[in-house]
Amino acid sequence: MEYEAYYTSLWDQVQRPNEDERGYDEIHTKLTQFSAAIGSSNNAKEITREQWIDSLAVAASYAAPGFEWASSENRVLADRWIAEILTHLDINTSDATLTPEIFQTICTKRVKPYFGSRSGASQTSQQSYVLMNSGIGGGSKSLFSNSNRWRKQPQCIATFTWALHRIRDKDIAGSISYILPVILALVEDYESQAKVWGLRAALILLDRGDAEFLRKSGIASVVEKSTRDCLVFTSELGFGAELLKLGFGCAIRLAKIMYLQRDDAKYTAHWWKLTERVVTDNMYSMDNVAANSALCEQIAPMCEALGPAIARYLRPLVGILTRNLQSPIYLSPPICQLHLIAMKQLEALISACPQRASLYSAEIVGALAFSWSSTHHKQSSGMSNIAQAQELVLSVLRQLIQISPDDVDTAVTRLYGARHDTFSEWKEMVPSSKHP
Repeated sequence: MEYEAYYTSLWDQVQRPNEDERGYDEIHTKLTQFSAAIGSSNNAKEITREQWIDSLAVAASYAAPGFEWASSENRVLADRWIAEILTHLDINTSDATLTPEIFQTICTKRVKPYFGSRSGASQTSQQSYVLMNSGIGGGSKSLFSNSNRWRKQPQCIATFTWALHRIRDKDIAGSISYILPVILALVEDYESQAKVWGLRAALILLDRGDAEFLRKSGIASVVEKSTRDCLVFTSELGFGAELLKLGFGCAIRLAKIMYLQRDDAKYTAHWWKLTERVVTDNMYSMDNVAANSALCEQIAPMCEALGPAIARYLRPLVGILTRNLQSPIYLSPPICQLHLIAMKQLEALISACPQRASLYSAEIVGALAFSWSSTHHKQSSGMSNIAQAQELVLSVLRQLIQISPDDVDTAVTRLYGARHDTFSEWKEMVPSSKHP
């Protein structure tokens, strides 16, 4: 098979499962044939640079993890194919770093056509301003439109994600007109799967792009507005927890980029809004362990950003964390993980505002006692992380003893009197332990 025909057929092999399942079974077999396809061109030198780059885009669509057609077996084959392509492109195979020219060529050929192109009338003035005034070099300055072509051939998103991972940090600004429109189209889409793909790409941009460039160009502000709807819990099967985790991950990074001065009223107001979002979402995700874990994980970054100002939401945050400690830890590994997360957030919350946290010491001790007791249940003996959970309970207890020794002493003494064997270690930690 002629090489271009080979990789073109592989590109067309992927369809959304609910529309066409015929091609999935043939993908692995076709991927094993890449060496033969290259050799069938008589001489690899007859393959043009453009074809090598185009085939790289196709191979990348099977090498990017997180896509249903890119199984582990397929990724291994795709990586081998990519290594051979990179050799012909004189690119180091150890890190596969892409030049701006190759990245932009991949996007032009295998990404942009599936999103279309917006004319001036349909493009928002703010987005147009960002792209035209952010020092973008080379390539089209127009945004892509959110057409439906990528829905039928979502491998273009896998290719985009793979390539974005491999462009150098310093080259992101110069290629932003190829990056930003795809991210915005996906995170603003109505499908949760599309939002997940978009948020993953947004995290790459925010982690590796120059913060000053993203802030001053207005790009951070545009992404922040586009990702707001991703901070809402959805009960859609398989996506609720991941959307929250990715959405808040983006929101926290954006806040650190956009708001630098702690004494700025906008800084505190923005972080308060994010904290309130955690509290609100928790009301709708109480029965979802994974979603609760994703939400709880956001509390420590809020504490770090706000410091004592987190006290504004101390009451509901303590309620969220203590409630999550009241599910028996031995019921499932995810619940055990939720306990670990909740206790780490309690440590951060107490450290951020110790005086105010002391008002809730008795409530927190009660929740810790439930978690501690469940770690001693016979069904917990074979679970991993039990020792870590117990150590975290003791760590939070030590914090409480430091800020509210009398209240903790009273609570522990009562627990010890009721269940001597379970809480003997606690009793030794409180001030009254020296008295018989």
